Amino acid sequence: MSVVEKTSSQPDLTIVIPAYKEAKRIGPTLEKLAEFLHSYSPSVEVIVVDRGSSDDTQKVAMSYAKKFKWFSVLDIGPQTGKKSYKGEQVKKGMLAAQGEYVMFMDADLATPLKYLNTVESLMKKKQAVGICVRNLHSSHKGLRKLISSSGNFLVQLMILPGINDTQCGFKVFSNEATKKIFPLQTLKGWGFDMEVLAIARQQGYQIEQFDVPDWQDVEEGSKVSGGSKFSAAKAALQTLPDVFHIKWGLIRGRYKKAPQS
Repeated sequence: MSVVEKTSSQPDLTIVIPAYKEAKRIGPTLEKLAEFLHSYSPSVEVIVVDRGSSDDTQKVAMSYAKKFKWFSVLDIGPQTGKKSYKGEQVKKGMLAAQGEYVMFMDADLATPLKYLNTVESLMKKKQAVGICVRNLHSSHKGLRKLISSSGNFLVQLMILPGINDTQCGFKVFSNEATKKIFPLQTLKGWGFDMEVLAIARQQGYQIEQFDVPDWQDVEEGSKVSGGSKFSAAKAALQTLPDVFHIKWGLIRGRYKKAPQS
């Protein structure tokens, strides 16, 4: 594991960006983010968390370091197998963050950067947890729409009633909430979003939801990312057991435990 840092001062907000084989996409993403932050009031730390990509993801990311006041690339080692380890990437990045608030967002910028202004308003209100919520009926199409809508119904029924969308990759937590929630996270794959929100609930945090009507569905299999084609059915099958894992954890009170220091 390696971390490359520019400074140790504490920023207002840390943005964690998980990346895996994103050499073609991470540069334009960081360029747009740096441009947006020029007129952004909170001071911001950016952490790109790489899962041992075989391409130049880390090299490209580090080439943008000078555009940010606080910047680091965190390498958590090579990925094994074909399963997603995004949950592990996010967890490591969130716990490495220095900001008074910590958030994670996807490298594809499916959620427009203008919603960082909403994050700023949540910070000013001292809201502990905030998540963006897509309109699953309009943002997804075809099979993916059916699967996401059905999946969300099951998630609300079993573990997170009232949360209209658990899977959008744009979530913010106070530093205090981050340190209480993420050490208790056990899932490494796609289901981690549901788990951290379930932990937040069981730890007594209110979850603020804000609508993102202009969220854009960006396929992982696009030429920009160089990844494999996204399979909604495959992701749903991988995530379904996680719902029961989380439900059992809630029943047993696993998420009420104090995180280990």
